[in-house]
Amino acid sequence: MHSAGHEFPPNFPQVFQKLRTCLLAFLCIVLGLKALIFFARATLTVLYPFEWSTMDGYFVYHGMRLVSGRPIYFDTNSLLMPFEYVPLYPAFIGVLAKLFGPGVWYERCFSLVCSLAISALVARAVKRSTRNTSAAVAAGLILFGPAALSVWFIVRGIDIFAALLGLLGVSIVAEDEEGSTSRLILAAIVLTLAFYAKQTSFFPAAAAVMYVLCKDLKKGLFMGGSLALATAVIFFLLQVLSDGWFFENAFVMTMSNPYYTRILSGLARDFSLCLVIVFPVALFQASHGAGRRPDIWTLYFLFTLLSGLLAGKLGAALTYFIPLFSAICICLGLLLGDSGLFARRPRTYLVVLVAILVQGVLFYAHYVPIPSRQHSSRARVLDAYVKDNPGAILTERIDSFAVLNDRELNVEAVQLPILIMRRKYDPQTLLELIENKEFSLIIYSSIYFGGIPALRHAIFENYRAIDRISIGLFYGETTFLVLTPV
Repeated sequence: MHSAGHEFPPNFPQVFQKLRTCLLAFLCIVLGLKALIFFARATLTVLYPFEWSTMDGYFVYHGMRLVSGRPIYFDTNSLLMPFEYVPLYPAFIGVLAKLFGPGVWYERCFSLVCSLAISALVARAVKRSTRNTSAAVAAGLILFGPAALSVWFIVRGIDIFAALLGLLGVSIVAEDEEGSTSRLILAAIVLTLAFYAKQTSFFPAAAAVMYVLCKDLKKGLFMGGSLALATAVIFFLLQVLSDGWFFENAFVMTMSNPYYTRILSGLARDFSLCLVIVFPVALFQASHGAGRRPDIWTLYFLFTLLSGLLAGKLGAALTYFIPLFSAICICLGLLLGDSGLFARRPRTYLVVLVAILVQGVLFYAHYVPIPSRQHSSRARVLDAYVKDNPGAILTERIDSFAVLNDRELNVEAVQLPILIMRRKYDPQTLLELIENKEFSLIIYSSIYFGGIPALRHAIFENYRAIDRISIGLFYGETTFLVLTPV
């Protein structure tokens, strides 16, 4: 716990104190305006009724299956691929789908609510540790500054939801100064839920358990044991309910994705560049804390830094760094609110504060992308093809177009080449249907289906292109061919 205040030396310049107050206020204004711009643009995306992420509709579909009692974990040798994540997030989205019907807006809204909750937890952690309101507000607002990271708050709700639960569990431990058993149990429950939102939540949970172990060995073992027991019980239940397919689908299938250091290095570079100033400052703050007896936020930083190494998995994205990003915001806020550092080295503190202010201004160079009218008109054309074709449709990772038109999803094209390579999927299952022209329509982009020569050959041997449509997605445009039987 950082000191709530500090006695300044008698000769401490008053101008430094006033300058610090003004600069912190200005930083909050700069970051606050950027956050307002983010939410204004995010609103336009929420209102956009079509695909904006390659996973729009994916969680809605599996969530609807889940809440209606249909399986989401099963054998891969079928046209419908099983769900490849743990089930808590689709359960939430499935409830929303039950209330509002198939759609994409409520998943985006849910993601934004989760991001606001993360921001509030970041601000609360800084305020409790430093008693500095301006530093707490700035720390919470930085979360919405870099467009390269904040865009994922709209399009990748499962990661934001898991990050929220992980941070909430750690926060419960951080605020439990006396180590009460009931709060440790509550933290274990929340962190177990976080794990079943996404498996990478293991890392924040490990940070919380490590912190309690360092404070009190018995209580640390109690919390760790409670967490392990709850996780194991839920795992066993899911295995039984899925006839043994849960582990195969949610763990083995995703672990089969190859790991590439070039993916990790590229994502780490992008992450560091969009936080070019604040990342080194937060790293300094965390390393400074690690030099003493590490507090919980230092451990949270170190363990989320470790979790970011998993971003080298094929298909990973900057979302793997979101928990680390929340840790950076907290460490930055702790430094900004550190009156002791300001009293000892006021000039150094002010230089760092100005540098962070510069980073806040640099955030204005980039904004989250938003759908345009052209995107809407093209999406309507593709949507009309799906709506007007009554037969079975094979789509390539544009899930919402199927779900919004009450169509079942077919082969999940992202995993298909990997599953075939690992001999977990027989391509003949799909090839025979294509050769028999069982699909009234195929939506094809060559990204995934095109990576399987036999499948690509069968498609163009038996189907002809009737249209070519470029769909706008948040990362750019992807061109899809619309094919019908020859």
